[in-house]
Amino acid sequence: MRLSSICVCALVFISGCSSSRPPQNSVIQRLAADTPAATVEGNTFIAPAGWTLIVRGPATILQSPEQDSQIALIDVHAKDADEAVAAAWAAYGTHKNWPLKIRTESPDKDGWSEIRNYTYQTSPHERRNVNVVAHRAGGMWNVVLYDVAEATGEKRLAPVALIFDQLFPKGYTRESFAGKKAHTLDAPRIAELSRFVETALRELRIPGATLGLIQSGKVVFADGFGVRDLDGNAKPDADTLFMIASDTKALTTLMLAKLVDEKKLTWETPVTSLLPSFKLGNADTTTKVLVKHLVCACTGLPRQDLEWLLEFKGLTPDGALARLSAVQPTSKFGEMFQYSNQLAAAGGFVGGHVAFPALELGAAYDEAMRTRVFSPLGMTATTFDYDRALNGNHASPHA
Repeated sequence: MRLSSICVCALVFISGCSSSRPPQNSVIQRLAADTPAATVEGNTFIAPAGWTLIVRGPATILQSPEQDSQIALIDVHAKDADEAVAAAWAAYGTHKNWPLKIRTESPDKDGWSEIRNYTYQTSPHERRNVNVVAHRAGGMWNVVLYDVAEATGEKRLAPVALIFDQLFPKGYTRESFAGKKAHTLDAPRIAELSRFVETALRELRIPGATLGLIQSGKVVFADGFGVRDLDGNAKPDADTLFMIASDTKALTTLMLAKLVDEKKLTWETPVTSLLPSFKLGNADTTTKVLVKHLVCACTGLPRQDLEWLLEFKGLTPDGALARLSAVQPTSKFGEMFQYSNQLAAAGGFVGGHVAFPALELGAAYDEAMRTRVFSPLGMTATTFDYDRALNGNHASPHA
């Protein structure tokens, strides 16, 4: 699409940089549940429960429960992305003039095109992130200006993600495959999928990847593309090991589910009855935690990863649990989703201890995963042992 004189919708995240008191001539509503809503010009989104919705002139504003962060959707006229961003700030009102740090482009998504991202430089004492995304659909621009206190952004990650995930242009409906019949993965379709992967690697500048296709319970394709290492020409294959990252959480949850099937524990079992050393920074929260809460990210504990990740040298499972004992909840138990690596890790150690109580926690977890997950799935090369992985067929990290 070519640029022309068009209408702009700006999604603006404003926080403590402006007054928390709603301006005059506002329509204000506190939301008791996640609520479908629209901007003044009709772009649709979901307004999260517990947030305050304020409509003022051309602006539709979402204020967080902490009242230090807001999301404003503003409809203005502009000719391009840069002018749209400037017009959005002007329509909202006073704000700090953070210097622009970097500007990048993104591919089209969810009906939006010409997507441009802006990152602003804030000072450390502000403890906030300021980012902007400008995108358009048809004759309308949508500018997303994220200006949120770091603590609020981390705590309210799920509601913010809900807003972004459901932000669509007026009249747009996301494609669904519900009710559609899947095609058989025959040779031509597998070849087309392979070409798609090769194109994606090239355009996204990813060195290599491995693809596995399962149909009717059988593996119909398993092979690699690209290279295993930027410095070499070795091609990855179906047995190449990759860093698994947070997929470990799903596999750990599967291990716990297998132990539930074996009646070694239940989802409702108090964690302290299985592992007495389990302790959180709040005694009341500690007593409430059942096995299911270790993997639901709903206990009220924040993410708090940096101490764990940046001081990992010599860290043992017992040490990881000890650090967990110092973490304080930042919301009520069961109030909201808050991602927690430490609790998921504790879930693995609890499951390992139940399965192999005579082993050290780390060794017990490894053996529980091997016997309950990896071996039954035929993942015979999968390992938590870095030395073993690096001495075999593996893909090297890159940046």
